[in-house]
Amino acid sequence: FAVGVVRLGRRRVLVQELPAVEGLARVDVICFDKTGTLTEGRLAVESLEVLDERHDPAPALDTLAAADPNPNATLQAIAAAFPAPAAGWWPARAVPFSSARKWSGASFGSAGSWILGAPEMILPDDPLVAASLEAAAVRGHRVLLLARADGDLAGEALPGGLEAVALVGLTDRIRSDAAQTLRYFAAQGVAAKVISGDHPQTVGAIAAQVGLPGADKVVDARTLPEDREELADALE
Repeated sequence: FAVGVVRLGRRRVLVQELPAVEGLARVDVICFDKTGTLTEGRLAVESLEVLDERHDPAPALDTLAAADPNPNATLQAIAAAFPAPAAGWWPARAVPFSSARKWSGASFGSAGSWILGAPEMILPDDPLVAASLEAAAVRGHRVLLLARADGDLAGEALPGGLEAVALVGLTDRIRSDAAQTLRYFAAQGVAAKVISGDHPQTVGAIAAQVGLPGADKVVDARTLPEDREELADALE
């Protein structure tokens, strides 16, 4: 084990537990995230598609990004694209981003409540949103929906009467060594799988660009069964 740790260290691999050296030799499936693994994890706002001309999305976007105490890479990219919080826009109540909800939001008094997050979680049945999302996802772009409602936020539930205001398109550069790494795993007989919180079609498009086998067979985890045995069968 000790010799294995030294050899792996020379290859810039950190071994946290000695038995992991033996376990490493038995790995035949490796699962990893998309952002920061296949891609560089440096998101940038590429497009802003306004769906409702009655509202200017910029004040809400810059304020929502600035109001989150622990902004993720997505909110950091939005903050960089919309750097100056608008005068008079300060949230009376804010709900920070959660990976479980996949949205963040804030109430701005007479300006209403604004929600920013995954379109499929905010307005899953809006045909205009769905069409724009699919077009962007096929290109491998991450898309966020900015929506507005007249009422205030209550707890961590979406407010009623939400209407789509704008779609924010973000891009991320594919890592230069991603395809080479995947070819190495394939040569070693190790199957590579991607588990990501992004839209399934976006993940599939990025996976296809780096030549990952099965990139066209994307599974939305929301469709997986709750029963333990059925879930185990589905994962297998």
